[in-house]
Amino acid sequence: MKLAGAPKLVVWAEKVRKDRLKVWQETSPEIFKAIESIVTRETRADWWIAYKDKGLDVVCKHLLGGNLQRPAAVRRKKADDL
Repeated sequence: MKLAGAPKLVVWAEKVRKDRLKVWQETSPEIFKAIESIVTRETRADWWIAYKDKGLDVVCKHLLGGNLQRPAAVRRKKADDL
């Protein structure tokens, strides 16, 4: 899926997404298989960048909450920008 966002962020996020998907799949194949179709639907470049250093456990906690959210620091920054 094509990512949405500023062109430079999209280029960076595509690399991050590829890396994260590989790492998550290698570290927890069973869990990754269960959530792969949900995570791969995320098309916001800023989401992938926000989760670039996050483990699958963090992503799963957000999924259990019913949605994929950005980490609090990113949400706070976005709110400050308004």
